[in-house]
Amino acid sequence: MIKVDWTILLQAANFFILMGALHLILFRPLGNIMQRRRDEIDGNLQQAGALEERLNEGLAAYQEKLQQAKMEIASERKQFRQDLTTDAAQMLSVANEEAAAELQTIKDRVADEKTQALVELKTQAVPLAARIAQKVVGRAL
Repeated sequence: MIKVDWTILLQAANFFILMGALHLILFRPLGNIMQRRRDEIDGNLQQAGALEERLNEGLAAYQEKLQQAKMEIASERKQFRQDLTTDAAQMLSVANEEAAAELQTIKDRVADEKTQALVELKTQAVPLAARIAQKVVGRAL
């Protein structure tokens, strides 16, 4: 059985003294350490939030610059294609003009050769006709 006497009061006093000592030696410093950790974690979370916000701003600025660069490239590409089309049309026009001039030169040369050939054939036609007639008749005419 349990006896209730003056030792219970002594044990209760001993318990409260021990609790007070533990509170001063262990619980209060532990509470202070935990509070500093909470404060440090909160500070780190705020810094991380600020860094994330700056990162998002930087990313938005980067994406905006990238979009502008894409638009500039598309514009330059369009201008380049227009320039190429214009240059190709000019070169084709020049080539067509040169071909037309060359064709006209060839036609003129053919016409000159044709007239020369006709003149030559006319001069050769009479003697040739006489020779053919001689051969057909079989004697000199």
